[in-house]
Amino acid sequence: MKNIIRLFTLTFLLNFLVSCDPAHNIDFINKSDSNVKVKITLNPKVENYRLKEVSSGDSIVFNLKQKDTANIYFGIGTWSDGEIEELTISINNIEIETKDIKTLYKTKKAMKNILEKNTHGFWFKTLVEINIE
Repeated sequence: MKNIIRLFTLTFLLNFLVSCDPAHNIDFINKSDSNVKVKITLNPKVENYRLKEVSSGDSIVFNLKQKDTANIYFGIGTWSDGEIEELTISINNIEIETKDIKTLYKTKKAMKNILEKNTHGFWFKTLVEINIE
């Protein structure tokens, strides 16, 4: 009987892990002591449905209050190298402005680096979490 319970439990866990289609996102988290502006300027030559969905014209702008989070949902999947590469091609630059500093990521290499460096996940890389301090 114990073997049947173990087999059932193992089968359930494997099925859960294999069939799970995780959502993948990009989160911008304001951990500073003031308001923050995040501006993502889109590449007009590249069509990216998920970015276009949250854009206003040629850019996406988030005005984050203290301890606020902005999220861009990219559907089901994980952040593979190919997905990150595709995203960087879709963006011209990322600008993060605090009360003291304005940081501009304007090359594909710089944008790819910030995205890859901030990719998280236990089994699957499902979240890009950019903390702004």
